Amino acid sequence: MTACGIWPTRGRLIAVVVDDWGRAEPGSLCATDDDERWTLVERVGAVHGLDCELILPDSLLSTDRLPRFALVRGHPVWVAPWSLIDAIRVASHLRSSSRVAAMIARLPITSALCGYLRRLQRVHRDPRQLPLL
Repeated sequence: MTACGIWPTRGRLIAVVVDDWGRAEPGSLCATDDDERWTLVERVGAVHGLDCELILPDSLLSTDRLPRFALVRGHPVWVAPWSLIDAIRVASHLRSSSRVAAMIARLPITSALCGYLRRLQRVHRDPRQLPLL
């Protein structure tokens, strides 16, 4: 399973893709603008396919549009509790944002922690309704 871990850092997001064998690729920084967020999602899909799963902290659901972009694009999106990610980060002494993002991408592989993840479902709206957000 190929997965992309997303982690917020200093007003930006860092994304790290971990392949089927658990190897992490170099991280990609993404600025706060929506165009760059969309470009990140498109790049992940183009390079790794639409079956690449995105995993991110639950705090990004209310503050960021990237999860919505990923769902619209067709990626599976998983949400991990911030408290779980932070506990693992602190216990592992991870200081590098790219290492934290790689750790997040590896969460679904760990069967003991997989139960803490929640999969987002794409909302199918009535095409006659105008989206407000």
